[in-house]
Amino acid sequence: MFSYRAATRLVGAVFAAFALFSAAASAQEDPRAEQARLAAYIQHNPTDYEATYRYVLLSTELRDYEAGIGALERILMFNPNLTRARKELGFLYARLGSYELSAQHLRKALAEGGLDSIQVAQIEAQLPDIEKRTQANRLYLRIHTGLRAQSNANFFPTNNLFQVGGVGVASAASRKSDINAFQMVQAAHDLDFQNARGDQLETRVTGYATEQFRLPQYSVALFAGSIGPRIHIAPVLYPGLSIKPYLTGAVAMLGGTNYLNAGGAGMSFGAELNPDFWLEPGAEWRSIWVNPAPGYLSYLGASPYQTVSTLATGDVVTGYVSGTYRLTNDLRFEGRVAYTRAFAGNPQQSSDQVDVQAMLRLELDPPFQIIPRRWTIAPYGRFTNLAFDAANPVINPFVARRDNVWIGGLMVDLPVSPTFGFAGNVEFARNDSNLQNFKTENVSVSFGPTAKF
Repeated sequence: MFSYRAATRLVGAVFAAFALFSAAASAQEDPRAEQARLAAYIQHNPTDYEATYRYVLLSTELRDYEAGIGALERILMFNPNLTRARKELGFLYARLGSYELSAQHLRKALAEGGLDSIQVAQIEAQLPDIEKRTQANRLYLRIHTGLRAQSNANFFPTNNLFQVGGVGVASAASRKSDINAFQMVQAAHDLDFQNARGDQLETRVTGYATEQFRLPQYSVALFAGSIGPRIHIAPVLYPGLSIKPYLTGAVAMLGGTNYLNAGGAGMSFGAELNPDFWLEPGAEWRSIWVNPAPGYLSYLGASPYQTVSTLATGDVVTGYVSGTYRLTNDLRFEGRVAYTRAFAGNPQQSSDQVDVQAMLRLELDPPFQIIPRRWTIAPYGRFTNLAFDAANPVINPFVARRDNVWIGGLMVDLPVSPTFGFAGNVEFARNDSNLQNFKTENVSVSFGPTAKF
């Protein structure tokens, strides 16, 4: 049986593979040498604009944005009417976080004209977000709807047997596939304190709901949110270091019944170690209430299944480390490792959980140049090890439950305009448990339109 140590080794292997890939790429060519050669050439040939654009493109790929900005500012001194150079300059300032300067250059490039329809579409797609970054009140909204098909919508054991007291009996229900309609709304609001430190109040809200076509008792609704100030600790000495205390809460419905309520607080530390590496450790406490007989357990006949649920009323404490590392301009690695301790009234529902997540986000140019935003393909994996303190006498009085959950999938985000697009997901989930009740597999496929404001 796999353990979370195996998952940690797997994540380490991913890092090692990318390190080898980077080393191999470096061995094949030396982009820094080419950048230096072009820098010397355009120094003596400032009106060779195509050579300057090649230098800017290479500098951008190397994430040497200051070098690219310097080259563009220089040719604009010789020819202020180069709207393409002004457009590229605006986008580079945005990469550095200088959104006011970025917006000024992009607006001027649009006003001066001389850009083709593709370049205009690129500016019109990015300018609203850049201008929003200059405002004290910033609201971001994303809506995603669609259909999802699942091979095991009720998450029953693969053999359709439910063990009680260590004896396998016929399940009250059986494993069933289903299709649901889903809606998800994500809202983020930042209120800039405008105190020259960059401090701001961050509010995050998520709403999610599904409507099962064949199994309405498994329809869910979730509303979750958090609010707290992000305070930069030493903006002069350590501009990338911040602390965020926050309050958090959630309400979940299952089969039309209130299934879970949670509320608590947490604190995280943001650390931008360099322009490519962001690290955020944190800790969180939540007090949760779980309905002992929600819709799906009532469907099974309620008791004695009330203590079968993985979640139980009590306190939950989580420590975590999240991180983002940009490997190239087009490829970003995101990871999270967390440990959770659940304190419930019954030892058979108190547990330790270790969770490891990893995702690679690859940005691609869309197949048609008129599409102004880039597409994203993101393979991901997740491993969870769940260990309960004691055996549950309702299930098996001699064996404490141990689960290893493996999840792998692929997410795609396909914008077709500055506001609208499509997104989809393919996922396989498998739970390897030492109790037959909880051994299960599920394949899900979802797709639908998105809107971003």
